[in-house]
Amino acid sequence: MAAATFPLPADVTDDERRQLREGVARHTRILGEENRAMQLDAEQIGQTGPVHHFQYIRIYRIAKGFLAIGHDLREGIKIAFAERADELPARFEPDTVREFVEDELRFRNIIDVAGAGTH
Repeated sequence: MAAATFPLPADVTDDERRQLREGVARHTRILGEENRAMQLDAEQIGQTGPVHHFQYIRIYRIAKGFLAIGHDLREGIKIAFAERADELPARFEPDTVREFVEDELRFRNIIDVAGAGTH
């Protein structure tokens, strides 16, 4: 699988870096780390901009499923995993964030319009 980058915010804390390392390591390999980015054994398939209190969310395809990583301005780094892409939006709250993730997966043709299938 190709290397994908998760961007870290300019004001990233040590705790957020730890959250990211520990959360990602449960699902895929970390290939490298820089001051403002972490490289993952993944393929980036989507992203969202600011929504609710998430600064951004990146969506990745990994060997055993799909991973979404977001920077939550209140709670730090949030990581969601699902074996199927259409299961990923349900891992987010509130509905606004869930809809953004689902819309991005549809826009990128990762899930079909009904949300039932994965490409």
